[in-house]
Amino acid sequence: MTAQDRSSRLSPECDGHDALLRSARWLEVGDDDPRVPPAFVIEFSSAAFALPAFEQHGVPLPAALQRAVPKRQAEFLAGRIAARHAIERLGVVASIPGIGSSREPRWQPGVTGSITHTRDLAGAIAVEASAVRGIGIDFEEVIEAAARDAVRELAFTPGELALLEKQHGHLSDDMLLTIAFSAKESLFKGAHAAAGRYFDFSAARVSALDADAGRLTLTLAETLCPDLPEGSCHPVSFRMLRPDTVATSFVW
Repeated sequence: MTAQDRSSRLSPECDGHDALLRSARWLEVGDDDPRVPPAFVIEFSSAAFALPAFEQHGVPLPAALQRAVPKRQAEFLAGRIAARHAIERLGVVASIPGIGSSREPRWQPGVTGSITHTRDLAGAIAVEASAVRGIGIDFEEVIEAAARDAVRELAFTPGELALLEKQHGHLSDDMLLTIAFSAKESLFKGAHAAAGRYFDFSAARVSALDADAGRLTLTLAETLCPDLPEGSCHPVSFRMLRPDTVATSFVW
């Protein structure tokens, strides 16, 4: 039985009878890296969200989100439901991850992982904390034309943009930009705990991208911690979830 086959058995709340949670599945996001488990991915509808859904699904509503807009509350709920399934896959009783000072998930002892969402997809992975130093995943919809210039200026150097512009193949320029942006998000999620501080997009630079292999390389432009020194190179895997949506993953 494949991970995808197990999804219906593991997710009765995603069986088509819940207007908020439309569907769920297990999805490989880590290329062939055995350290990256399948992600539990939920398709959800923010328009169908109402506050009682938190109690219905057994997820506490954090105080920090009590005044958030419904869309943000729906994203949080779907992400935490996905995280619960990802943790249960490890064979342990799952505790819903809390929220840290930098809005990062706070995982239960012995577990680490990553949570991500778009406007209608939420995904999570979880691993035994002893198995990796850090892990991160990110889902991104293709960057819209109106945001393109701002993203280019915020997240990339001229050299990185030149490298992306030299790519040829089936991916559009905007999707290549989205993949590179998402890769940096995955790196941040996977390295933040070890770094012990906030770092921005300038901390890592795109140094290689192989669209056919689904792999991008980030080179650190600053030292994040002793085991993530300036100049070190780190692969990030990517795959398309939809024609307009990419998933990236980073593990070390």
